[in-house]
Amino acid sequence: MRYIKKIIGLVIFCFFCLNVTAGIAGEPIEVVKAEGKLTLSDATGSNQKTVRINDKLPPSNILTTGTDGRAVVRVGKTGYIVMEKNSQVEIDTANDRAGFFRHLTGVIYYGVNSLKDKDHTLEVRTKTATMGIRGTRFLVTDIPERSEVAMRKGTLSILSQNDEFEIHIKTTLDEFEALKRESAVAISEEKNQFKKYQENTQHEFVEYKREFTLEMDRMATFDGKRVDDRPLSGASKKDMETLEGYAEKWLSEIQD
Repeated sequence: MRYIKKIIGLVIFCFFCLNVTAGIAGEPIEVVKAEGKLTLSDATGSNQKTVRINDKLPPSNILTTGTDGRAVVRVGKTGYIVMEKNSQVEIDTANDRAGFFRHLTGVIYYGVNSLKDKDHTLEVRTKTATMGIRGTRFLVTDIPERSEVAMRKGTLSILSQNDEFEIHIKTTLDEFEALKRESAVAISEEKNQFKKYQENTQHEFVEYKREFTLEMDRMATFDGKRVDDRPLSGASKKDMETLEGYAEKWLSEIQD
């Protein structure tokens, strides 16, 4: 009888452990919209398989869109990512939350809910930098001709993976110059004088830091150690608007 009670107690204990383990497992990752080719592979790029809408994905695997692919992925309570064609990302989750996104290549829009727990950190990692997030919307582009981060809303803390950045901060004078080009009363001499003034002003805004903050409606372009912190470019705005339109239904749920 005593032996049977021990067996029953052991069974109950194992059942409890299984439930606890399930409760602290990584939050669900689900493809809610997709088109074209979408595949999943392990961290080494092996064991590739096709992914479809409503598929639940395991953590610590690499999600890839093909040349005709695009996808919206829900990452539990963390938020959504929107992947453009030819993009790759690894999503790591632990303790019922996303831990980090490893942005491998391509163009990806991140929409992240505000983090209520001050001790909880969320990161996006690229080849050159680590970005700390506490609730924001931004676009990361890593393709041969462009390496940049563009902010839609909120702020990002950007930390160099290696040495200090050489940060060139460009002000909204860039936008003013564009307006002057469109003005019927602007003459060539005025433009030339303004351009010289602008170049001199920009040279005064150079900082050397390993970490900096990127604000709303600005972008950072990376070229080795050099970083240009400047107003959003036309290309970045277009990319953001395209992916926001594609995922409008789900991005409207973001609480940031």
